[in-house]
Amino acid sequence: MDEPIRILSDLHLGHSASLARDISQIGPLFRGVGTVVFNGDTVEMRSERDRELADQRIHAVHEFCAEQAAASYFINGNHDPIISTINHMEIDEGRILVTHGDVLFHETSPHRPRRFRGSMHARRLDGLTPEELAHFEQILSTNKRVTAFHDDYSFSIPEGQWGKFATFMKQTWPPRRLVNMVSSWTHTHVNAINLVRAYRPHARVIVVGHTHFPGIWHRHGYTVVNTGSYLPMLGRLAVDFEGGHVTVRKVVFRSGEFHLGRVLSRIPLRRRGGQLAA
Repeated sequence: MDEPIRILSDLHLGHSASLARDISQIGPLFRGVGTVVFNGDTVEMRSERDRELADQRIHAVHEFCAEQAAASYFINGNHDPIISTINHMEIDEGRILVTHGDVLFHETSPHRPRRFRGSMHARRLDGLTPEELAHFEQILSTNKRVTAFHDDYSFSIPEGQWGKFATFMKQTWPPRRLVNMVSSWTHTHVNAINLVRAYRPHARVIVVGHTHFPGIWHRHGYTVVNTGSYLPMLGRLAVDFEGGHVTVRKVVFRSGEFHLGRVLSRIPLRRRGGQLAA
């Protein structure tokens, strides 16, 4: 992939509460880069209603991206588990691992219990051989197959400000959902580090989305970046890779478009004096 490489996630195009109403709003984020990676949940296709419009939305996204100078790649999320055939990416000889992050919480959604999905996922994993369980992509693809089965929405979310309010209430009520959500925020970086220790120990930067809680965590020689989402309240980040360095910036919503904001972190990945920098 041509550098600079920019990683975004969780646009949730088609979600009633998303600030991204149209793919063209992220046009400014294509400027000055060679590749844009969409790390899951780009388009809504989880409910029956969404699936009816998913092809139209995906076509609009691909059409817009084809008009840009930068190349585009799409990683499957839990809201768009069949948007591509890619479940993860490894950049800079594996020093950067990019995956949506739903695999970190296969028993529950960050926002609410999912006994159905959890039990189905357990059954799928029980059916794998030890060799398959040791294969990273097999674990990811199993997770996506379970996700693709499930209709996420039990009610219709209205448009506009009411949609934002309804989304907030759906994620935070009853209170146990809020507890689950906060727990996911505090455990994301721990689970991500455990994942790479088990499957990709060479990775030093792990980029995820999924929980909608943007942040940067430096732990035990690893850096975990959650890019947040394009839904209101919590904010969003962009992760750039160029010339052996990772740069994390805020993404701000201004005049109906999304633009790069201030730099939050710069992380060197190339070797210095025979040691891997991170």
